[in-house]
Amino acid sequence: GVPLNSAGIRPTNMLYSMGKAAALTAADHKGIPLLAALDEALVAVLRSGAIKLLRAEFLRADGSEAMLPKLLHRQELERMELERGICVFLTPEDAVAALRSLRREVAGLTYGWASPDHPDVTGEYLANVRRFLRHPLGEHVTALFWDFSSLPQKPRTEAEDELFSQSLKVMGDVYASAFGTTVIRHRSVPSQPAELDGEVVILVEKGGGLDGAGAEAELRSALGAFENPRYEEGRWRVRFPTHAAAEAAVEAATAADALPGAIAVFLFYNGRPYLARGWTTFESAVSTEAIAWLAFFSGLGKLLEERLAPKVIEINGEGPRVAEAEDRAEEGMGPRNRRVIAAIQEAAFTGKGDKPVVVQLYRDYAVKVNNAMLASGEKVKREYEGERNAAGEYEGRGVMRIANGDVYEGEFKAGKQEGRGVMRFASGAVYEGEWKAGKEVVLLQAGC
Repeated sequence: GVPLNSAGIRPTNMLYSMGKAAALTAADHKGIPLLAALDEALVAVLRSGAIKLLRAEFLRADGSEAMLPKLLHRQELERMELERGICVFLTPEDAVAALRSLRREVAGLTYGWASPDHPDVTGEYLANVRRFLRHPLGEHVTALFWDFSSLPQKPRTEAEDELFSQSLKVMGDVYASAFGTTVIRHRSVPSQPAELDGEVVILVEKGGGLDGAGAEAELRSALGAFENPRYEEGRWRVRFPTHAAAEAAVEAATAADALPGAIAVFLFYNGRPYLARGWTTFESAVSTEAIAWLAFFSGLGKLLEERLAPKVIEINGEGPRVAEAEDRAEEGMGPRNRRVIAAIQEAAFTGKGDKPVVVQLYRDYAVKVNNAMLASGEKVKREYEGERNAAGEYEGRGVMRIANGDVYEGEFKAGKQEGRGVMRFASGAVYEGEWKAGKEVVLLQAGC
């Protein structure tokens, strides 16, 4: 049998890690090309260069620490390539090939930025990414998505702004890809360096009352005593005598809206826990959306478990390890979807308009996965209450509850939905109307 690990848990993907599994191919199951097709928007953005993937070997190789002792942003790495003749990024063609490999060759890092200027102030994230890439769980990875190094960072040119906008539309796809990406998750946030105690950032509206060096007196009136005020384009950065004083100032300014003209006021070093952040909550949710559905599609689920590397790897703490999966299959997908949406709504976002956008991104992806899974043709367990014909088939009015959480109520004929009926999908989508020949019509309408 498959051995238990030190925690007494039988790890998933054991056959893969033991090197005994055959490669996954699109012909192995009808659902594979359907789920792979959900990556096409991400493919287009990789082709355009809006997202660049780091070569895993650049960070994995001996001597990498000397070449890149600190994480650099994309524009700095592009200059390094030109000036030193080093291949830092995959070409767009190679990036697409890695995504389409059906081997989860692309690692996507989900983590909490430590500061608005640099996400890895202490270097802990970079050290743990390297540790993963050199570990057996990371040996299949050929490419890495790390937002700071893969996307153009500020200050951006007009052309770079356009690339950045393109990339934001597919952020969920980077983590959600069922066959293209392995998600590497760093749940812990590094401890705050003492030199950043008391540092606060005030983002200001362009042309507003706080936009300019002359607004220092107004800031002092609203926030109290602080030191070392620095005005930079679009923001102020100030230091309070103690970190407690800084936290109190941020709370007061945020709660009372005491700073007209301020977009946001926050601590420079962001120690907020991973699961209390909006974007990371979303990234974790879409990482496992397709995997959660596989509890109801055992054929495809078994293929992925045996032939692919694990989907989510924890990389903080004692070392790389397969993330433990939630086992709530008996509830169906509806409760999961509602939990995810509630978690996103409760989490914190820096951008004022981000929350509803992210909730909709999640809803949209959940519907797409639902449709792809249903189109795979693999049967899902279901229960029926209602009228039947002489042959025992569903016929007349009835209710059909599908194990994934979808519920159909309406008319049936010869065992299939036919006539008037309502399908309430686990994702939250609803279709009400005429049905004919059952599931085939449901598939055509599922996205409406």
